[in-house]
Amino acid sequence: MIMQSIPSARPSGLSVVIPTLNRLDMVLRACQSVRSEQLDRVEIVVVDDGSVDDLRQRLPASNEYGVPIRCYRFPRNRGPQAARNLGIRRARFSHIAFLDSDDAFTAEKIDLVLQQLDSGPVDLLFHGVQGMPKYGKLARLWTGTLSRWLPFDWWIALLNPVVTPALVIRRERRLGVVSLRHCEDWCFLLRYVQSDTRIRFLPEELSIVYRAVGTTGGLSGAIWKMRKGEFAARRVLLRSPWPSGLPRYCLGGMAGLLRIMSDVLRGRYFR
Repeated sequence: MIMQSIPSARPSGLSVVIPTLNRLDMVLRACQSVRSEQLDRVEIVVVDDGSVDDLRQRLPASNEYGVPIRCYRFPRNRGPQAARNLGIRRARFSHIAFLDSDDAFTAEKIDLVLQQLDSGPVDLLFHGVQGMPKYGKLARLWTGTLSRWLPFDWWIALLNPVVTPALVIRRERRLGVVSLRHCEDWCFLLRYVQSDTRIRFLPEELSIVYRAVGTTGGLSGAIWKMRKGEFAARRVLLRSPWPSGLPRYCLGGMAGLLRIMSDVLRGRYFR
């Protein structure tokens, strides 16, 4: 079943949701990267996903730029998607921006996004990211050429051009399958994006990813877990309304098999 967006009376603005686990120094850096000239339209919602030390006692009430910080906590680790879901439920504003605790926003991001929200209805906005250039290339490929004949909901079934620190969505109840630990953000997008979803892409690189792609847990292990996660995420398409769900699932599955074959030929699982 497709979850519908909440008809919200929440004021127009941006709630930045940051899940974190045992990363006090990093989450402080992430919080400090959120700044705006419109302090009444932005907030930071940190979700402590079962850290050893209760981060609610360690985070300030606002960052050095005056953006308010609120922190919530799970007593045990439940995974990034469950943490983001809690952040969404606690959000005060109409739109959600996601930020991982080891990443950061550029100084101009929040106000540029607020300008976009003020310029017309937006359900999903994303942009370029420093440190992850391939996502920007995929997005520009679609916006520059493919969008004339390939709808975004079909494009995203093939490849994911949206990295989580670049994602802004209209607030709804939850992101989706909390059990996934890989590709959980893509699973949400496959469910959320429909033919009538109002999408906007900004080519500017407005977020910064400091870690190298695939470094967590080792390159080979991370890639294989991502590939398995991609197939698990695609299953959400089978619950989409006919006729688009099943064809998108099959097309995406073929694209996934081709990616695995490419990985094997390049020796990516054997390093």
